[in-house]
Amino acid sequence: MNASKITSARAQDARSQTTAIARGGLAPWQARLVEAHIDGNLDRNITVDELAALTRLSVSHFGRAFKQSFGASPHVFITGERLALARELMLTTQEPLSHIALTVGLADQSHLSRLFRQHMGETPFAWRRAHWTPTQPGIALH
Repeated sequence: MNASKITSARAQDARSQTTAIARGGLAPWQARLVEAHIDGNLDRNITVDELAALTRLSVSHFGRAFKQSFGASPHVFITGERLALARELMLTTQEPLSHIALTVGLADQSHLSRLFRQHMGETPFAWRRAHWTPTQPGIALH
């Protein structure tokens, strides 16, 4: 390939990467920062105000940009992350559901059960029993 074709290919590749970024969404550095902050703080209340401050955006602008970037509002996204962590903990630990609920930042076991049933269609206990396999170390369900 000659130099002009390589330059043209690189330019087209750069354009395709640019168009892959959602217009009006968070910049890649902002999205990474917000996602890391959420993942590191699931055990406590995370406010939209603090997420907006991390990205140096107003709360309303942040809400629109977050939804554009992640496909869901901050609240829905955080809830999904909490439920994903709860599922992981249910399969990898022997912790009771009440402890898992507190670990993932929910108020109590009934809060976990209500959200879990809304999102997964079954209770956390039933889901845990159905998805646990004997090859997973150290978990005995009674």
